[in-house]
Amino acid sequence: ERLQQAAEDLVHYLGRRIGVPPALARDGKAVAGPAIYVGRCEATLETDLPDPKLGPECYAVRQREGSLYLLGRYSTPSAFAVYDFLQRELGIRWYAPGELWEYVPAPAPGLTCEVTERVVVPDTSPRVWSGHQWTPSWQRWNLRNRTMPSEVVPRRQFQNFLYQVFPPAEYAASHPEYYPLVNGKRYIPPADYRYWRPCESNPEVVQRTVEYIRRWFDARPTVDSFSLGMDDIVYVCGCDPCRAMDPHPDSYARRQFSDRHYKFVNAVAREIAKSHPDRYIGTLIYNIARELPETVARLEPNVFGSLTETSGAWWMPGRREADHELTRQWAARVSHLSRYDYYGFASITPRFVPHLMDEQLKFDQRLGLEGMYVEVYTFLPHNAPMIYALAQLQWDTSQSVDALLTEFYARMYGPAAATMQRYYDLLERTYLEPRPGRGVWEHRNLPNQALAMSPEAVDEGLALLQQAAREAATPAERQRLEIVRAALEYGGLAVKTYALSRQLAELKVTNTTEAASALQMVEELGRLGAEREACWAAAPERDDLLGETVRGLGQMGYLVLDQAARLEAGGATAALRLLSWYTAHEPGQLGAVAARLAKVASGEVAPTATAWHWVEQNRPPNLVATGGFEGGPGLPPGWSTWDRTGDAKIGLAAGEGRTGQACSVAGAEVAVVMQHLAVQPGERYLCHVWIRPAAGAGRSGYLAIRYQNANGSWLSGRQGEKSVDMVDSTDWQLLVLRAEVPAEAGRLVLMLGARDQAADDRLLFDDAAVYRLP
Repeated sequence: ERLQQAAEDLVHYLGRRIGVPPALARDGKAVAGPAIYVGRCEATLETDLPDPKLGPECYAVRQREGSLYLLGRYSTPSAFAVYDFLQRELGIRWYAPGELWEYVPAPAPGLTCEVTERVVVPDTSPRVWSGHQWTPSWQRWNLRNRTMPSEVVPRRQFQNFLYQVFPPAEYAASHPEYYPLVNGKRYIPPADYRYWRPCESNPEVVQRTVEYIRRWFDARPTVDSFSLGMDDIVYVCGCDPCRAMDPHPDSYARRQFSDRHYKFVNAVAREIAKSHPDRYIGTLIYNIARELPETVARLEPNVFGSLTETSGAWWMPGRREADHELTRQWAARVSHLSRYDYYGFASITPRFVPHLMDEQLKFDQRLGLEGMYVEVYTFLPHNAPMIYALAQLQWDTSQSVDALLTEFYARMYGPAAATMQRYYDLLERTYLEPRPGRGVWEHRNLPNQALAMSPEAVDEGLALLQQAAREAATPAERQRLEIVRAALEYGGLAVKTYALSRQLAELKVTNTTEAASALQMVEELGRLGAEREACWAAAPERDDLLGETVRGLGQMGYLVLDQAARLEAGGATAALRLLSWYTAHEPGQLGAVAARLAKVASGEVAPTATAWHWVEQNRPPNLVATGGFEGGPGLPPGWSTWDRTGDAKIGLAAGEGRTGQACSVAGAEVAVVMQHLAVQPGERYLCHVWIRPAAGAGRSGYLAIRYQNANGSWLSGRQGEKSVDMVDSTDWQLLVLRAEVPAEAGRLVLMLGARDQAADDRLLFDDAAVYRLP
């Protein structure tokens, strides 16, 4: 199918270049006279093919006896040869999916071109892109830009597959000891659940794994690898022999599992080398197995690894060199190393970092890294020049990224190219600026996405796009610019909304002037929110690159637009602060202020303010048991905790509360203090807690609500869940959420959380409350 597409494209684009499409013969027969032969045909000689030692993804462009031969040893590399010819000899470009974003030089009847004979071996093999194939036009773009792997690729299998070796239906009853010991019991996973590891110290587990892999390879003669990779694993064995494979007594509690993992990988690899010396064991070097093992000096020669990295995070001080050094050390310990990175995170704001990408690719090439897996998931109207450059550099890292970008701007924007270069330079510059509260991980985190750009950069970018639109010479150039402008508006409204929300969350109201100003800011937040809602609702209906991007990321579940309340939470906080101030100082104005807040057009301001006003007037009972955390010495009745690593320090802090005691959480990777409340579907609640940093970072706390059914199981699809984060501040701040109980829920779980704390960071929580609303 790929080869067929390539042949049809060859006819189509040749026709556009010379004015008349050539004939296409699909039978592969030799013809009299000059011809272009695509793939293996009757006229093909063995000497036309590239040397198999060069790898399965290479291809050749040959001339012989007046004919041109475009071919590889498999169909996909043969298609690559076609697109290389179209690009290099005929000047065709596909800068982004869709006809609007392709470049074809003007027709030239009688065209002649010099063809350079060549055998092309990709610098990066294999190239695996996920999250960049939303429509047929995107899939064609991938083929034309040679981003997809061949039918046969070297060392591809490295992601979590081990769970398939031990299906519970086959082993759970007869061999429960194969499964991980968790909290003193063998954990038997549900069928097809993948986030667990077997008891890797068990010799039978090793032997069963070896037997399975041998059968796997025997049934798949063209697959050269099997994966023992460890990804987002939840359940890891805690038996004594498995813990003995770890380097330290507290490694299990700290979830440091590199040593046991690579001991297991090496044990399996040694056995596989005996029966299948030409095959490989692959592993993902990630998460709980990313750091270098202390007791494993080197991986077996038949092991390859794919090392994860977030090169877009190199705006953080020290991050770039730390990643480079880890790559150097892994390159010294494993014979075959590849890269795994995240270029998009489905972020709705620009994540445009082509020079970091270029630095990473060239660094990896110098060290001898082989392949690359890219989680693309990009908001393409922002980042298309970078993604185009990535596709080209993976084949030839010696190219200049600036030359590739400059060509993109000139071909797509014509006379506006210089202005658009300024625009994209602005996107790159603003992304690389650290900002208070900003974190690395933008995936499924709308506030982090909103902090990836400044409000000032949004305004400057929109002004540059207006200038470019005036400079553009053709309807196609103006259409492309309008798509880019609409995308910046889409993400920029999140940036502006969140910036204003953060101001409101920290705003103090101590007099009439401050109160009036705060009220105007809350109303402006509502206006921005209404504009955002309209923009976000319209985008999926567009028949262009923006619409395709929004629909594609949305269908994957990666667009977290339901987190919009997190962007506007400061408005609700400020509204409650205003109501409290007017209640205490100008009660005669309270009704008018409440009425204005009730008219705020978007988000949680109006319903939260209305709910709070009702609570203040009616004083319903607080349904939280001991919301003020009085008592002790342990947490009061009704409260329980969850701690991902077991290292967090959770307890009471005498005299540090707003009045009396507070709940203290310190040193948490992720930990929550929670209370379960019986509820019924359709009921409405107002939930809040006061929070303050006692030491260290002041942005690691949050309030969340989740739901369980009456039997205590979490609702599927995370229905009705909400959360709100604290802002950087040293003062007590109020976090508020409205809850509407979804169908099938029987319990509301109020969660006071801390995440990403350093060892000496400490948060205080006090005066938690949940009120039933009418």
